[in-house]
Amino acid sequence: MAEQITVELIESKQFHQVAKGYDQEEVDTFLDQICDEMDRRDAEFKSLQNQLREAQMAASRAATEAAPAPQGSSAPTSHDVSTFEEILVMAHQVKDQTIRDAQAKAENILAEAREKAEEQLGNLSSERDSLNRQVEALKQIVKDYKEKFVSLLQAQQDALDKASDL
Repeated sequence: MAEQITVELIESKQFHQVAKGYDQEEVDTFLDQICDEMDRRDAEFKSLQNQLREAQMAASRAATEAAPAPQGSSAPTSHDVSTFEEILVMAHQVKDQTIRDAQAKAENILAEAREKAEEQLGNLSSERDSLNRQVEALKQIVKDYKEKFVSLLQAQQDALDKASDL
């Protein structure tokens, strides 16, 4: 099962660096924005929970009072409590959706980074193979040159030996 995404996890997450990867500062800035949005939504969620709790307590107090509430009372009605509950449910849904969206975006970023890394690795492997072929060709040229040079030196030596025998 995947680890729950939290602001702390986002802030502490370390990614491996690869050549031609994403701009680290841009990724950090985006993750900071996600953390800020999660903090804001968490605070909003807690605020809505507190409002609901207060409304439920006020409704409970109003229900336990023996005397009917006077006209113009500010005690929440069951409609108000229902509205607060709906807001709380919506806030929770928004938070969950934001987390799912952030996870999906992070997975996409990682998949793209892996894809680019594999492509670059393939390119580097091809370049390495090409360079190895060039090195082998140069080694063969050097070997051929040495053989011709030794052959030339031997011919010169033979010519000198013949000239000195005369």
